[in-house]
Amino acid sequence: MRELFDRLIHEGETGIQRLIDERMQEGVQLDFKQKGDPKKGGFDANDKKILAKAVSGFANSAGGLLVWGVNAEKGQDGIDCAQAPSAPIAQIELFLSEATTLVGQLIQPRHDGIQLYAVPAAAAPGSGYLLIYVERSERRPHSSEASGQKQYFKRAGDSFFEMEHYDVEDAFKRLAVPDLHLAWRLDIISTDGAGNQTSELVLQLKNLSEVTAKYPYLYLKGHIYGDVRSEPRFDYRRTQEGEWLCFYAGANQVINPGTSSSVVEIRSGIVFRPFGLFELNNAREGQYLDLEYRLGCENTRQRSGRFILPIEALAARSGVAEG
Repeated sequence: MRELFDRLIHEGETGIQRLIDERMQEGVQLDFKQKGDPKKGGFDANDKKILAKAVSGFANSAGGLLVWGVNAEKGQDGIDCAQAPSAPIAQIELFLSEATTLVGQLIQPRHDGIQLYAVPAAAAPGSGYLLIYVERSERRPHSSEASGQKQYFKRAGDSFFEMEHYDVEDAFKRLAVPDLHLAWRLDIISTDGAGNQTSELVLQLKNLSEVTAKYPYLYLKGHIYGDVRSEPRFDYRRTQEGEWLCFYAGANQVINPGTSSSVVEIRSGIVFRPFGLFELNNAREGQYLDLEYRLGCENTRQRSGRFILPIEALAARSGVAEG
């Protein structure tokens, strides 16, 4: 649905009309709605319920796109699809403004993965359609906070349904997990009288999630230039398992959300000269590091990848491995 959302932004009302002409059917990730009173841009109580139910339902399910201003009632053939004529909303900018505020108020907890866009209509100045794209949430379940509608919703088929008790219970039991990535930085270990700074490379685990990572670990395989150290500076136990160099943290070492944990240092003679120039005592061409890695922590799937660090990238002093 993200692709359709982007296409409708690009095509404008022409794209909306194409949905109608092609009699696009509603589905698990697509829903059409008409405003109760399309002549008014403000939200009434029923509009708020429609918005809250849709955002809750999409966020708790597979995500989806709500197109507001299109009739999708069943036609004479019994098919539930986009139908002519369209129903653009007057004062679309007001409708967009209120919707932007309401999506942060009408569901709990808040969901950051929501994007809104107003598509102008040619029928009348200031009228248009509202696109609301909702990503599947990693913080689900989300409840509707609309007046008289304090419920959790899900999307199934082409409709929104109130979640059963077991649905809500299972959603709350769903385990949010940490998101660890391999990162690196350069630490200055000495400076001489001429201003030359000798640095060492430090490999880290960075937690990009909102969940604390417990018992983190890092495996490395490949040729490492320099002296590899972990203990006692960092609280990771070093072992060798075949070709893999392994580092494990104990119960006291956790990685809080948005922070990094230093795992290992590699001393290989990186010297920064004044004016930003640097050199390696053990000169090499091409890649400074080219390693396979595996990493993870308690309750996560292991992440694996290849960490390539070109020599010229060292000038940045820090970074996060891709993948």
